[in-house]
Amino acid sequence: MQDSENGNKGTPRRGRKALVIIGIILLVLAALVAAYAIWERPPQLAPTPTAPPASTAAPNPAPENGAGVQPTQAPEAAVDFPDIEVDPLVTDRDSDKYTIMLVGRDFASNSTDTIMIVRLDTKTHEIDCVSIPRDTLINIGWAGTPKKINAVYPGYQNSGMDPVEGLKGQLRNLLGFDVDCYVVVHLQAVADVVDAIGGVWFDVPQDMYYVDYVQDLYIDIKAGYQLLDGYNALRLCRFRDGYAGGDIQRIEVQHAFLKAMASQVLSAGSIPHLGELIQIMLWNVDTDLTAANIAWFARQFLACKMENIEFHTMPWTTACLINGVSYVSVDQDAWLDMVNSCLNPYKDPVTTSNVNLLMSNADGSSVWSTAGATAGGPESFYCMDCSMKNGWTAVHHYPGMHLDFSEEPAEEDPPAAEEPPEAEAEPEAETE
Repeated sequence: MQDSENGNKGTPRRGRKALVIIGIILLVLAALVAAYAIWERPPQLAPTPTAPPASTAAPNPAPENGAGVQPTQAPEAAVDFPDIEVDPLVTDRDSDKYTIMLVGRDFASNSTDTIMIVRLDTKTHEIDCVSIPRDTLINIGWAGTPKKINAVYPGYQNSGMDPVEGLKGQLRNLLGFDVDCYVVVHLQAVADVVDAIGGVWFDVPQDMYYVDYVQDLYIDIKAGYQLLDGYNALRLCRFRDGYAGGDIQRIEVQHAFLKAMASQVLSAGSIPHLGELIQIMLWNVDTDLTAANIAWFARQFLACKMENIEFHTMPWTTACLINGVSYVSVDQDAWLDMVNSCLNPYKDPVTTSNVNLLMSNADGSSVWSTAGATAGGPESFYCMDCSMKNGWTAVHHYPGMHLDFSEEPAEEDPPAAEEPPEAEAEPEAETE
């Protein structure tokens, strides 16, 4: 009877002890959450410009069809990155919207074949991602490289200048405003991230086979729904040559893969191995984000719904060759509509006066700019055909005008041998 009474008396004590332990655990968890909330930080917003940049290029319109213009040779040592004045977007900023420049660097050429601008709305938890095609025409003048967006990063780097700032500046010309932060991804990081989350289930749209010994790249992926590890996920994102639609189709596949990846993470309700992912980001990318910034973005992402994540591609009008180099020309009106609906973090819309777009006609024989001038002059278009035929010495001239190296100079007949002068007749001996 005494044991029973003691047992009855012990039960409330054990219950109170359990409640105390649970309370302590909850307090510790609350303290950890509070500490995490104090530690994580949003990135700083890009400053609003107060005055237009100084213009260093004067309008230099090209004559029709480049008639009567001699090709020009740009000095190999000189590099010109002129700014052309546009009106800055000076207006109130929406502090709930953040913009990110997300770039994937190629292993071999260091070119940035994957460029995306991302806008995150932390109030509505909507994400818009816009891809810029690698061949997009940009209004920049320099020696030795084409006027295309994927050549900007290596062009600045090879010239001893800041490649990130150079690319941000050219994107400012396209967008009409500065992005808030940047992430330049060494492509191995893509494989590491996919492996860290356990792979991604994805329906590969077609057989993918490609070998490039120069880049040490081997791709062999069969079509169909499958779990892609980091190795094959990276090769899926790099595959391009086997698509009928080229780079534009590769962008579409990249978007589908990123959607599958985002859906997988959001359905789990958490980001597995978040600490490991943060380390991968800090070790394998060039970014101005801190670990606290990345953690803050991760929490904002988990608050999103899949239907509120959208992927877009820059609208374009023509894909053509200019002097043997492939270019994509932006569709001005459709692009400004996309910028304002999907990317602009300001309260006023971006207009034509805020951008510096370079565009071409269907066959690439004529170009024009919203800023009224072609950077470097209209004769500054790099010519792949002429440079190759000229021993890869850089040749620049107007669009649609080619040097003709196909015909060998005609051999001239050797000069006829001169007839030897006639010997003078000896004078006849006088007769006595």
